Amino acid sequence: MLHSSVTVIRTNKFREMENQNQEPTPTQPNQRLGSPSQELPSTSSNEQTQKRNRPESPQRKSDDSAQSPKRSRNGSLPPPSFPQEIIFEILLNLPVQSLLRFRCVSKPWKSLIADNFFIKKHLKRAQNDPEFSKKRVLINTTSIQTGSSIKSCSLKSIFEDPNVNTSEIEYPSKKASRYDWIVGSCNGLICIAIREDTVLLLNPTLRVSKRLPDLGFKKRRGCYTVYGFGFDASVDDYKVVRVFCYQSKGFEDGYESIVRVYSMRTNCWRRIQDFPFGVPFSEAGKHVDGTLNWAVLSRQYRDFSCTIVSLDLAQETYKEVTQPCYGNGAGERILGVLDGCLCVLCSYGRLYAEVWVMKEYGKRESWTKLVTIPYTPIPGYEMFLTPLSVSKSGEILLRFEVNMLLYNPEKNMFRVPMFPYDAFSYIDQQEVYEESLVSPTVVNQHR
Repeated sequence: MLHSSVTVIRTNKFREMENQNQEPTPTQPNQRLGSPSQELPSTSSNEQTQKRNRPESPQRKSDDSAQSPKRSRNGSLPPPSFPQEIIFEILLNLPVQSLLRFRCVSKPWKSLIADNFFIKKHLKRAQNDPEFSKKRVLINTTSIQTGSSIKSCSLKSIFEDPNVNTSEIEYPSKKASRYDWIVGSCNGLICIAIREDTVLLLNPTLRVSKRLPDLGFKKRRGCYTVYGFGFDASVDDYKVVRVFCYQSKGFEDGYESIVRVYSMRTNCWRRIQDFPFGVPFSEAGKHVDGTLNWAVLSRQYRDFSCTIVSLDLAQETYKEVTQPCYGNGAGERILGVLDGCLCVLCSYGRLYAEVWVMKEYGKRESWTKLVTIPYTPIPGYEMFLTPLSVSKSGEILLRFEVNMLLYNPEKNMFRVPMFPYDAFSYIDQQEVYEESLVSPTVVNQHR
């Protein structure tokens, strides 16, 4: 009887396991399934039936709960965990405003977003974005209603949207003054000269600014000041260059200059070698590959000629930059920066203008004529000014008189970006910059 009872128990047990799609528990080699000594105490078939009809045991419930994700007290599932590499890559593609909010997610996220390596990688992603989704344009404007101000708008919207919205940039010492001047931009930082004697470094995206030490300079009649702003990668330092141009005693001697450089690492000004090739025009120096470049009116044998002079921010030495062969009839030349390359817009009277780009800085043979722009038929527009940007389709954005102008070389067509009617009356300056996490108050963010 004992053997038959064990057989019934074993048969019922196998059926139960098959119904639950489970495999039988493997036995040890020295155990025999039919041996009474290896079985549980015998029970009758009725008892086995009652066991099958009972609710699941607590052990079974705990197994199920261990396989399902645990819920929090409010009933929500915990956030999924991702590898750090995926999180890093996702955050790199987000705009700065989103990253500033996500610093509150956790301490590791806050540390990551503030890390120098992440800041550098995020900046490079913004600079190389062909869609211009993280690039903006600063506009130094004057309006009848609001006076002078510096506004910002999306570069992508200028190329793509029929109507362009602007927002005003707030910064310390801001007043309605036409002497507030945009010196330049570098890695998301903006340099602004206020009435020629006060200089600010500003990240408009972070809304963080720094006022540079005063020079004790007072504007004088017959004198003017030209600035430049750039990055010295050799020592991981941002530098501002101030060229004070004053008239010499003799008229034939023209102007002379006094040059001082501000270093963010040392937070002070110091004097360097004066300009050796005459004095620069009133336009700020253009930053390209660790150099600042000015168009200079120099005197040679009673004649005046336009040359390009660069200042190496690392060596703090000057040199003349060779220009392309413009051909006959070349007139005024204006410097600019396109996609990180030095460029020159050369006007040929009221006929046309050419835009030349130096693909490899310092190499004369790398000068390439990008586009020839015919004289515009738009009434009231007479002179091309600074080239600002080129879209993927080849459309070029120019500062043109008191506005901005887009020229499509493929279609040979002009169009004017449309801004709100009360945004401004005319434009004094434009400057393209990228949104970044670089702070003007923190040193060594690129190591």
